[in-house]
Amino acid sequence: MDAYKTSSLIILLPMFAVILTACGGASPPPQTSSAPAMNSPPAPADTAAAAAEPTSPEFMAGVKAFDAGNFAEARKAFEAAAKKNSNDYQAFVNLGMACEKLGDRTAAEAAYRSALALKADLESAAEMLCALYTDEGRAEDALAVGRAALAKHPGNAALHENVGIALANRGDQEGAVRELEEASKSKPSDPMFHLNIAHWLNVWHVRGAAPHLDAARDLIKDDYGMIASVAHEYRMAGEFESCVKTFDRAIQIRDGGEVRTGRALCRLGMKDEKGTLDDLQNAVSNEPSYAPAHYYLGGRLALLKRFKDAAAEYAKYLQLAPNGSLSKQASERLKAAQDAAKTVGAQKKK
Repeated sequence: MDAYKTSSLIILLPMFAVILTACGGASPPPQTSSAPAMNSPPAPADTAAAAAEPTSPEFMAGVKAFDAGNFAEARKAFEAAAKKNSNDYQAFVNLGMACEKLGDRTAAEAAYRSALALKADLESAAEMLCALYTDEGRAEDALAVGRAALAKHPGNAALHENVGIALANRGDQEGAVRELEEASKSKPSDPMFHLNIAHWLNVWHVRGAAPHLDAARDLIKDDYGMIASVAHEYRMAGEFESCVKTFDRAIQIRDGGEVRTGRALCRLGMKDEKGTLDDLQNAVSNEPSYAPAHYYLGGRLALLKRFKDAAAEYAKYLQLAPNGSLSKQASERLKAAQDAAKTVGAQKKK
């Protein structure tokens, strides 16, 4: 999730980076049946006999291994299934998914393209290939695959989502909003689509994120990461009261440094100085290894002229995250706090 300025603060909360890029990369289960048709060039004549339902022992072994998280084993099984039956397009789709899990995107791309060569109307392969291209920042390739599929399947939310993100990465804000809105309309019961468009609206500093965040919030049950992500985006949208309430919900599930720090910054947006300080102090107490909490606590202590304590917090941040995103600011503020502490000490001696 991108971090950018709000109320003169910058924060990067890794936990809140729920996958906000290609929806197709969200670990779907292995495919066991063909997907609806997609608008692509017709398959070669010699592939017309492709099996509609892959049932080979190798294929089923791959599904079992994939479900168990044994992706290397799954890859070998799907490779064997594809070798045994070169027309088994679902084996190629699942092979691509296993390769993605193993970080071999080149092999995954080849597998998805093989599936589409066998069955040009295979929607699942188009979704996965479009998502892969989007994740890699290959906007033109993603758009080519996604738009071709959407011409046949205009209600496919995942394709709209990935086309929207590809357009966003290309700088086409208007087109991206249109596609992301369509994704959320096509599948209104999925909070991720609402969260994604809210995220991009916040990135562009465009109003309209709040209704999508409200929808996402109401759809989420006990998904800790999603709840925290929605709260974070409320802060980016300047909806501080909703932000605090949503972080309250996350903290009730599991307290920790990240969510406490997130709520502290929302309270700061509400000018609740005491609440901000309390949350940051609890953050460093509950999870002392979470570096950003020390950085922001240092800032509040410096404002209270507790320069020695502030310096200690900045030093702790640098100890925990010497190359962190806030390390430059922490170094500068550490020196300023140390200098201020020396000045105060000298004045007391007089």
